[in-house]
Order: sequence, then C-alpha cells, then structure tokens
Amino acid sequence: MNITLTRRILAVSAASVLVSLSSACGGGSTKAVCDDAVKAIQDYSTQAAASAGNLDGFNKASADLATKLKDLSGKADGDLKTTLTDLSTSLGGIKIDTSNPGAAATELPKLATKATEATQKLALNCS
Repeated sequence: MNITLTRRILAVSAASVLVSLSSACGGGSTKAVCDDAVKAIQDYSTQAAASAGNLDGFNKASADLATKLKDLSGKADGDLKTTLTDLSTSLGGIKIDTSNPGAAATELPKLATKATEATQKLALNCS
C-alpha cells in the first residue's frame, strides 16, 4: 500500500468520526462529559489525519483516544457510560501492524465503521 492511499484512508476514517457528532451535546447533566468526548474525538481526528504515513503515530492517537474515552466513561452513567466504554474498547482494539502497512487497507475501513457506529450512539446519548 502506498503512502498516498494510506493518507486518504486515514483522512476518511478521521472525517467519519466527526460527521456523526455534528448534533451531539444537547443539555442536561451529561453535557460536560459529552463536550469532553466530542473534543477528544475532534483532537483524535486531527492527530489521525496528521499521522498519515506514520502508523506508529496513528496507533498512538487511537490508544490515547481509547484511554480518554474510558476515563470519561467513569464520569458518566447509564447509556452514555456504556457507549463511551464501547467506543473506548472498539478504538483500543484497533492497531495497525507497522511491519505490514498493507494491513491498513483492511483495518482502517473497520475502524471507520466502528467509529461511525459508536459516535452515532454517542450523539444519541448526548442530544
């Protein structure tokens, strides 16, 4: 897999995360947790896009986001807690093998799908 294709896949994956959050963070007691989750995902999208061609950087950004979301789940309850935990687990489980960059072609679309599904749930819980 060439670097240009890897960059495009990373950019699409990162963008798909933000699209699902456009209506997130309504009101109520969950607002602060939702705001923090959206910020963490926006930061991740920026880091993931910037790490195109640097799979170690992409892996680190994904692991950092998983940790942040897990921490935020500890501040939430109910469906929001479950959603943040699930999102953390999904993102924490994705790691691109840097010795086999071609695997990114398989793993990154999975990440985009998981991230989109989870962020849609997050948007529902935060609206």
